Amino acid sequence: MATIGVFAIIFSDRERILCVRMNYASKNWTTPGGKVEPGESPIAALKREVFEETGYRVEPKQLIGVYAKLYNDDLVLCFEAQVLSREPWEPNHEISEVRYFARDELPAEMSYVVRTRIQDAFNHENGIVRVFSTPDSYVDASVSKEVDEPASCC
Repeated sequence: MATIGVFAIIFSDRERILCVRMNYASKNWTTPGGKVEPGESPIAALKREVFEETGYRVEPKQLIGVYAKLYNDDLVLCFEAQVLSREPWEPNHEISEVRYFARDELPAEMSYVVRTRIQDAFNHENGIVRVFSTPDSYVDASVSKEVDEPASCC
């Protein structure tokens, strides 16, 4: 069965993007978000996941893109979100660190798929659709061309 996930792009006032470092599996950096639970709306899941992982209360602003990972039957919705407030947060079993990064500061420990979502956000994409046939290449569904390496951003 397909997994549906939601992830938030949260910009600071200095055009930096909030990332979280996973405390399990690869321990890579990603943007806050996760799986939509049965019966839960994507917007409710986004708000819940961001709060659990960062302590931020957010409101989605716009859909940056839809990212389909065919190699593991995964569909991700990526939204830009605005911070409304923040409650105390501490590292836990799921997330070890929360930090903002500029475009040229993105950590090496980040998957190609996550880096692509972040680049799309920095490039102010809106409503883009990308289909990943492997973990390191995608088809841009809006122009139907395969891309094997990320656009220059860093």
